[in-house]
Amino acid sequence: MRKGLFFLLLFCGGNGFAQNVIVEESLTETRCESKTHMTTHYKETKTILNEQGADHAHFLCSCNKQERLTSFRGQVTDASGKVIRKIKESELQRTEYSQYLAVDDYKMYFTYTPPVYPVTITYEWTVDSHDDLIEFPPFCPQSDYKVAVKKATYQLTVPKDMTVCRKTQNIQKDISVTSDEKERQVFSLELTDLPAIQQERFGRSLRERISLAFFVPQDFQYYKTEGSLDSWNSYGKWLYSLMDGRDALPETLKAEVHQMTDGLKTDREKVERLYQYLGKTTRYVAVFLGIGGLQPALAKDVFKSGYGDCKGLSNFMHALLKEVGITSYYTTISTKNRHLFHDFASVGQMNHAILQVPLPGDTLWLECTNPLLPMGYVHEDIAGHDAVLITPDGGKLVTLPCYADSANFMGSSMKIQIDNQGKATMEMRQVAKLQQYESVLPLLYMGQDDRKRVLQETLSIPQMEIGEIEVKGNDKELQINVPSLKSQRYATISGQRMFIPVCPFHKGYGMSKDDRERTENIYVTTGYQDKDEIVIALPEGYTIEAMPKDGMIDTSFGKYSYRLKVDKDGRQVTIRYRLLLKSGIYDKAQYHEFVTFINQVASGYAQKIVLKKNSKST
Repeated sequence: MRKGLFFLLLFCGGNGFAQNVIVEESLTETRCESKTHMTTHYKETKTILNEQGADHAHFLCSCNKQERLTSFRGQVTDASGKVIRKIKESELQRTEYSQYLAVDDYKMYFTYTPPVYPVTITYEWTVDSHDDLIEFPPFCPQSDYKVAVKKATYQLTVPKDMTVCRKTQNIQKDISVTSDEKERQVFSLELTDLPAIQQERFGRSLRERISLAFFVPQDFQYYKTEGSLDSWNSYGKWLYSLMDGRDALPETLKAEVHQMTDGLKTDREKVERLYQYLGKTTRYVAVFLGIGGLQPALAKDVFKSGYGDCKGLSNFMHALLKEVGITSYYTTISTKNRHLFHDFASVGQMNHAILQVPLPGDTLWLECTNPLLPMGYVHEDIAGHDAVLITPDGGKLVTLPCYADSANFMGSSMKIQIDNQGKATMEMRQVAKLQQYESVLPLLYMGQDDRKRVLQETLSIPQMEIGEIEVKGNDKELQINVPSLKSQRYATISGQRMFIPVCPFHKGYGMSKDDRERTENIYVTTGYQDKDEIVIALPEGYTIEAMPKDGMIDTSFGKYSYRLKVDKDGRQVTIRYRLLLKSGIYDKAQYHEFVTFINQVASGYAQKIVLKKNSKST
């Protein structure tokens, strides 16, 4: 065995490559010359262990008018250390492709596919930045699951009179602060031997589990504006200054707004009317041009063009409400990170904007980018997330509400008529509310073919033939109605017996067991309630030989029950299921108990009724 490969096996713990990549060395050196200029030198050496880690062999650098790639080189070596490829700056490719309409970003990239494994790749590059120094590059040595790190070093050098705010996550070491020969401040951090992080079901996100360090200038200049990040309050004051005066509306629109709302009695009715107007007259288009990455577009420009990003649409809705005397607050939030650092303000923690409308006795949260959502509905990407209200007095940290588990409801019913060949004709109805409403909302806007494809994937019915699917929705619930469903083989016949599945819903429910030691607690972020009723008309010539007994499970994770009732003639069986899964954080020691509960639920759904052919019918 080669020495290099032997070392890799030792580093992996001899467990058959528990990780895909080893970061041999990661270096980030940032030198900030002033509030408006810095250069960052990067060097990364990675050993790609197998094909699953191949994506880490590529190079990608995001640039724009303010951030330019000024140098680059790369090198590839095999397991023995022999150089098998050198990569020049002239080999980099550039793309300005974006899913967004208006951006000034572009990407410099190099795509490399390793010919063998393991292979070691080194990339070294420098980025020059000016005018947008609202935060420094973060320290983030692990970017994916199954990536181990041998050594990662970070160094930030700033002028001696610059105050730097910093925050670490999952790092026990202190950030070193020293001075260089020119009396500039030097912030340093080094980590070694970080084990690979394994993905775990119902665990925290990777973003919450990795080692991170963030650095921002307390006082900054950003596209000729000045602000402070000493607190969320200061952040809010600066962002409010960017928005000041950008809510002015044309006189023609003001008149239209009053015509729509002056006859309405309550503020809630006015909000709803204007929210409907927003959805009908605008569409979402992302805009990231210069300061427009943080500053909302003028309300009058959104009205004129008919489009805007989350910032522009939220500001436009704010302007509409302001015209009718209703207070609202522009709000920044992250759709990725549930929690913000309460003691550390930075722009990069958030990626989205919404609107808060504090009505008497009822605070509304408006998602202005998706008119398909009901007014005030707090969707899954923001429910329970921290956010910052942008007020004239500064930023205020708040947390959005979560719906009660039982309110995230799906009610399903199905009538099934089975003939003596095992064929079935069926009709189905479903009602979904809140976050279960959100999961099926796309059906409302799909064509019949796509609706049928979705139904094929969600129902456990073999050889399914689906008729017309009716979908109706309002701001409280979504209703799905399928008057005609057929299956040529719903029940299975074996000799004198017929086996009938009792529940066609919840396809694929269950979890595989994992004997590895759990490292994460169990995070159930969204609880829900399902209620199902299935009525099965049995075929002539058969009688019930065996059927599931009623069952009930009550655990800290949730409650589950099912009851079966046969009519007095023995020709019809009614099955009722009830499942409540509770949101919460559970100790990792309970994981096997949690898996057992989920699989008990799955087993209940998977049960069958056994019929036996009557002797007279033989």
